Amino acid sequence: MRTNSKKRKNIIIGILMVLVVITIGYSVLSSRLTINGTSSITSDFKVVVTNIEFSTETSRYASNVDFSGIGSTNVTFTANLEKPDAFADYQVTVENIGKIDAYVKDIVINNPDDQNFKVYYSSDIGTGDKIPAGESLTFTIGIWWDKAATTIPDENITFSSNIEFSQDSTYIGLPATTLGGAIEKQLSLNDSYSYLNGNYLMNEQVGNYVWFDGFLWRIIGINADKSVRMITVETISAIPFSDNNLFNDYDNSYVNDWLNNYFYPKLKNKDYIVSTNWCSEATTDNKSSRTSCNSNLSTVSKPVGLISLDEYNLSRTSFSFGPQMAYTLTPYNETKNWKIDPTGFSAIFAGIRPVINVLNSINISSGKGTLTDPYIIGNLTDTTGTLKDNSSVGEYVTYAGRNYRVVETSSSGTKLILDGYYDSNDDGVVDASDKMAYGTNCTLCTTINEDSFINWLSNNNEIEKAKLVSTTWYRGDYWTDDNYKTNVESTANPYVGSVGLIKVGEMLSGQSETILSKNHTVVNDNNNAQYYWTATPYSASFAWNVYSDGTAGKNFVSSANGVRPVINIGPNVQIASGNGTFNSPYQI
Repeated sequence: MRTNSKKRKNIIIGILMVLVVITIGYSVLSSRLTINGTSSITSDFKVVVTNIEFSTETSRYASNVDFSGIGSTNVTFTANLEKPDAFADYQVTVENIGKIDAYVKDIVINNPDDQNFKVYYSSDIGTGDKIPAGESLTFTIGIWWDKAATTIPDENITFSSNIEFSQDSTYIGLPATTLGGAIEKQLSLNDSYSYLNGNYLMNEQVGNYVWFDGFLWRIIGINADKSVRMITVETISAIPFSDNNLFNDYDNSYVNDWLNNYFYPKLKNKDYIVSTNWCSEATTDNKSSRTSCNSNLSTVSKPVGLISLDEYNLSRTSFSFGPQMAYTLTPYNETKNWKIDPTGFSAIFAGIRPVINVLNSINISSGKGTLTDPYIIGNLTDTTGTLKDNSSVGEYVTYAGRNYRVVETSSSGTKLILDGYYDSNDDGVVDASDKMAYGTNCTLCTTINEDSFINWLSNNNEIEKAKLVSTTWYRGDYWTDDNYKTNVESTANPYVGSVGLIKVGEMLSGQSETILSKNHTVVNDNNNAQYYWTATPYSASFAWNVYSDGTAGKNFVSSANGVRPVINIGPNVQIASGNGTFNSPYQI
């Protein structure tokens, strides 16, 4: 049924706006904006309108329907509503043509000034709805002329409706080209806190992972000098904090020495690291959240340190300590130090998670800042040449089908530690039959050099066996919790073989993050790790273990524990491919 032309003056114009705004490294779609052909937008995140259909089945008393803008982020609907109680429905399809999942963040309806007209959406779209990359979402939008209306407008009625989309929260990512730019974006999207005049991330994050110099790090924030602060994801070692467990002198502690005279020299890109002073101001408050350092600021600037208790409390775990127990810089008093673990704070022998500050201007070559696709610093490409000359500490290497990590390189080859535990039937479960006793005078050291064990390591492949080089291993003297150098540098109790064990205090004598997460398939969990033997004897009856929480301690030599073999790859073994990351280990 049609009415006269006067009653058809009521032309309704609806604007669905799906708008991309690229300003701070993520995309929001909110305010009215027309993107024309001269616009230049580069993003992995984009939602556009790909189809509009007028519904003749559900619309009533509507005619002269038109729309434009399909394929863009700004579309216009036009229709004539012929009398009160008329309504026009449109089925709108939006497609995520980007590479990142999108979510409906908000729906804003701007009703016409004339209160007789109302805009509505169907229930098949709502906040939180997901549009995966490459997929579409269809919903209904409409306008209704109130049937109780008694007047007919003399002018066109215009309404606008904006749908705001946000990108997948697990992606922060490029187009930031520098590490400083990436963290500035992250800070702009999240709550932050101030500490020592810097700006740091607060609460749990998903986009602050960085692969740097053989280790996975998490960005903490930006310091007052604009350098970027990072902490390792894993505990790299576990040693006594200081002589006689005195915790009120960090500058002269074993931990400070280990970080700056043992760990730091083994890093490859030291030019990127900025030295700073480290705050070790004591507190008896486990909830301490001081933002300044009034005493015990280190007198000598150093490149590597630890997290403070205050930073941990202020951050609310933005860098996620996970299940591992680790030292902080903060003493409780002279004889106790604050440590962080899942159940609270303790005063036992703990692990080390180094903290460094790197240049703000470092280039990001790839990555999205996520756990499985971290920011990559530097141009990592597939490497060739000898493993000895081209690998560095912490990097991943595949040998005989299993992943290892580089402990050190020398003229005799490359020392690797298995990124896992001995598993005789390779069923992924370390059961009682896979565990071994240390034994008197390390009978374990003999067992792991027997043919049956070598066959397991090499998959009984003669070519793989040939890559192993027999070398001299040192267990060290009885070591009862003093300077780590006494143990690491000891040449006592030597034996010759292709396989050895890690010493307490050596690089990677902690629990690997890829072990804890089962190669990033689950959340880090100590239950995925095993107690394992080190080479280090404690006494005739005890030897040192690394525990599942990354700490270390003694255990009866008759106890059965996990085994992480350490091997020496010959100096002439070549890299066939890979870049040393956990996503692309060196293939040899």
